[in-house]
Amino acid sequence: MDESRTLQRAAWAGVASIVLLAAGIALCAQVGVDAPQNSDASILVRVDDGARQAAAGIGLPVLGVGVALLLWFATGLRRVLDRLSGGDSLAHAIVPAAALLGGLTITGVSLDVSSAITTVMSDEYAPDADLARLLGTAGGLVAFTGLIGGAVMVAVTARIAQQTRAASTRAVWVSYVLALVCVSGYWSMGAASVAFALWLAGAVVGMLRFSRSLRNA
Repeated sequence: MDESRTLQRAAWAGVASIVLLAAGIALCAQVGVDAPQNSDASILVRVDDGARQAAAGIGLPVLGVGVALLLWFATGLRRVLDRLSGGDSLAHAIVPAAALLGGLTITGVSLDVSSAITTVMSDEYAPDADLARLLGTAGGLVAFTGLIGGAVMVAVTARIAQQTRAASTRAVWVSYVLALVCVSGYWSMGAASVAFALWLAGAVVGMLRFSRSLRNA
């Protein structure tokens, strides 16, 4: 019973992580520069807007909580995979992969909003459009590269599900395709983030079902 409750809580942490990660990124994107081709004037207005700066200030801690909840979910997923596989060491990659995803996401978003945050923290700093472009591009590259961690989570789960016949053949191969989409990262134009979020929602459902089976056993 205790094991079932532990897994249920980890699963619900996964649900909360999806919501908070999306919210944190959306808030921080208010001052982010994801379109370097925009004019200098439009970039400077975006970076120096008080309401947008406040949104980014809220978004960063929200994002941090979302990452923490993702790690909680990852520990629960690893326990499920351990039980399914009988202790396959491959499952141990889940938590480090989630940490890679979360760490690079926070780093990338922080780079993207750094020009706006610096403007708030220092009266002597004058925002520069070219620097904001550079930091925005670098932040996007770093954050989307973090999806490599997401690809590892998806691929490891799919492999163990395939070995233990815990999921249908179709679901397994769809997961492998999603892992490849996540690897594409920056070049997928955001599709990789959506793909990972959908997989995460599916993994939450699977974990809840597994915890229910433990309770009924």
